[in-house]
Amino acid sequence: MIKLQFFAQVDEAKCTGCKRCEPVCPAGAIEMKEETAAIDVDRCIDCRRCIDRCNKENAINRVPRPSEVLRYVDHSDLDAKQIKTLCGKAGLLPDLPICGCTRTTGRETVAAVLKGATTPEDLCAMTGLRAGCGIYCMTRIFQVFEACGIELEEPPDRRWIKLTLSIGDISRETVARIDETYPQCCVGEDWKRVTQRATRSSEKEGAHG
Repeated sequence: MIKLQFFAQVDEAKCTGCKRCEPVCPAGAIEMKEETAAIDVDRCIDCRRCIDRCNKENAINRVPRPSEVLRYVDHSDLDAKQIKTLCGKAGLLPDLPICGCTRTTGRETVAAVLKGATTPEDLCAMTGLRAGCGIYCMTRIFQVFEACGIELEEPPDRRWIKLTLSIGDISRETVARIDETYPQCCVGEDWKRVTQRATRSSEKEGAHG
């Protein structure tokens, strides 16, 4: 959840149609129209990446919104047990943030997918995710989509980065190979502790739901 007081606006007189801004927008708010960038205000999350990419022409500026906008997905009308189950499948605790910048929780992220988000761009436009650094939460976004059964295809004009944020993000097969090559590191033992703890926490959360 984030509160937005500004949005990005293109100065058409300065825009050269270079398209540098379009692929860096995490919310998919920019598209080219007749060789000029156009920004969908309803999707803009004020991350300022387009402004950074347009630093030579200065064709994009931040403009105050008429009133503050809250980007938040209400999950009160959804099945709480289903959300907890999907969070557990994604290895997330429902009420803990998956993003340190926006503090968007696992519960809200799953709710956004259940309410129609089919791409990371949709999810970011609905929740405000990636409005900050936009790096680490991308891994959790992948996990949520996978848990919800949505297969993502990376667009040809942009790059989605999937990072390993903890030992629990490593697959069982990879852990087995590491253990075989470096048995002295006890990676498998640590992996089991982390994944088992996450499973127990998810089951405990579900029992209270």
